[in-house]
Amino acid sequence: MKAAEKLFIDKGYDSATMDDIAREANVAKGTLYHYFSNKAELLKAMRADFEEQIMARINPAVEECDDWRGRIRAWIDSAVSAYFELIDLHDVVIYGRGMPFRNTMADAEITRSLYKIITDGAEAGAWSVDDPHWVATIMFYSYRGGCDEAMMGAQKPDDVPDKLNDVFMRILGVS
Repeated sequence: MKAAEKLFIDKGYDSATMDDIAREANVAKGTLYHYFSNKAELLKAMRADFEEQIMARINPAVEECDDWRGRIRAWIDSAVSAYFELIDLHDVVIYGRGMPFRNTMADAEITRSLYKIITDGAEAGAWSVDDPHWVATIMFYSYRGGCDEAMMGAQKPDDVPDKLNDVFMRILGVS
């Protein structure tokens, strides 16, 4: 998959062929087809791997915190850091050809992790939320939008976590 990631990032999804990927991976084309019947399946596997990489950064950071605001802040800090570190891969698997996974992000593991913090925090009395799924979805897309603004130069990347934390706390009704 690393060979496909490199080629999809360097050449673009449409321009990279299964032959190119096999050659870059230094494997026979038949070996590649044994695991992935086409590029779409390979892209789907790359997305799953991307999500695992993101969550491997978020989960430990959140679990280290013993207060609810700290958990939200840890989620933000680790998610923003991962976004900027993995931006090329993100753009391939989320915004790539036809944006195949863009509409599934509201139910992605990263959004579910935010939902869990929100619901657990509400149960603990840290905040009151009428519709945790809606709140998690809005917060997730605020995170994505804030990071995209920084990637386009409209915000300083270092300012994004603080700005998101302020927005998230307002959404949750805490100051």
